[in-house]
Amino acid sequence: MRREIFIFALAAGLAQTAIAEPVAKVNGEEISQATLQMTIDATLQQTRGQASEATDSEHTKQVQQQVLDLLISQQLLWQEAKNKDLVAPDEEVDQALAQMKDRAKSEEEFKRRVEQSGVTVEAYREDLKRRLSVQRLVDEDITKDIAISDQEVDDFYNANTEQMKRPEEVHARHILIKVESGADEAADKAATEKIEEILVEAKGGADFAELAKKHSQGPSGPQGGDLGFFGRGRMVPAFEQAAFALQPGELSEAVRTQFGYHIIKSEERRGGDTVSKEDAAARIRAYLQRQKVQQGVQDLVQELRNKADIEILLGS
Repeated sequence: MRREIFIFALAAGLAQTAIAEPVAKVNGEEISQATLQMTIDATLQQTRGQASEATDSEHTKQVQQQVLDLLISQQLLWQEAKNKDLVAPDEEVDQALAQMKDRAKSEEEFKRRVEQSGVTVEAYREDLKRRLSVQRLVDEDITKDIAISDQEVDDFYNANTEQMKRPEEVHARHILIKVESGADEAADKAATEKIEEILVEAKGGADFAELAKKHSQGPSGPQGGDLGFFGRGRMVPAFEQAAFALQPGELSEAVRTQFGYHIIKSEERRGGDTVSKEDAAARIRAYLQRQKVQQGVQDLVQELRNKADIEILLGS
């Protein structure tokens, strides 16, 4: 689940629409077909390409059931917020709405984006009020009572030491002599000879950045071949293997990739070390708190479901 102002929200603008047949009733309050379909469309948009055509119908049915279950949970939490007099005041809603408008280029742009999602600004505001209210409920009934002990932090750190390592990164420069896809043997030989000539200059002490500016045919050439820091998985395998094999200041031999021939110079290395418990403690504590809040919300929803009158009308 995304960590949003409303833990269960998948998309903005999910306010109830009165001009559609209900698909469910939660303690007598309706969830409309329009709301269900809007959320299904948003969910399928996010997961497009993850299901094959053969299973697309089954996938859609699963999403429909999951979304309806989600909307029921939302409705229960909204009702509980109202029951506990935790509805967000208009001033708070207006302030949040104003912040969203500020992030858009203009109020007209904000309105256009909202209406593109299939709702009016008024409906969007109502949904925002519901989400802010549910967040108040979560803060009041769950978050404020959660405390993460030092022992819990220690236990998590000790059980996840591999995850406490900083990603290893290399700061490198390179010089590229391109070889186009499908190039003949003569073009490949010419590129090989050129890269070897440059390598001789580099090994002879010539300034690598200046060589890159003069000879490199890659986009980083004008910047002296500077690629900045990068971690594993960012570059093509042959380039990555060569770059991570170098110590700072070292030059590679000519490296062949699908782009052509490279000479790589390692400038710096960082990461690979383990973050201390003291440095990791704040992030661990925040992570454990989020986990407990999510579990608390799930428990609250289940408690509300056990007491609720829920009528499923979909397909009836």
